[in-house]
Amino acid sequence: MTVSLTDVREARERIGRVERMRETPVRQSATLGETVGADVWLKLEHFQKTGSFKPRGAYNCICQIAERGEADRVVAASAGNHAQGVAFAATECGLDSLVFMPETAPQAKIDATRGYGATVELRGTRSRTRWRRPRSAPTSPEPRSSTPTTTRT
Repeated sequence: MTVSLTDVREARERIGRVERMRETPVRQSATLGETVGADVWLKLEHFQKTGSFKPRGAYNCICQIAERGEADRVVAASAGNHAQGVAFAATECGLDSLVFMPETAPQAKIDATRGYGATVELRGTRSRTRWRRPRSAPTSPEPRSSTPTTTRT
């Protein structure tokens, strides 16, 4: 996939519409710069909603899906930051989100993901096992799209 300058500008415009999305600062680090012998700049993503850059990418993708009416929900598998980004973005776009997280995920990450609006299902301890549906589990309602929309890490 090739990303053009136009794609980047359109993404920035989409992301800029979200009031709760923060524009995070960039700061020079003289200490790191001296250590590595280079001009070092840090993007301070810990100021972003969810504490990472993940909501921006998730929102850019999910917003386009929502605008095209391709799905009623999104599904993701993640142990933390991506899960929160998807939950935040889906909620902002008016879509439901289902996030599979490992049973070993930190409770704070699980709570935060739910707090951003996702339904969280704990499955297994690795990505491969999170995507498997237990034989006794009921099937979830089908999205409007003939193919489910899935965002994975």
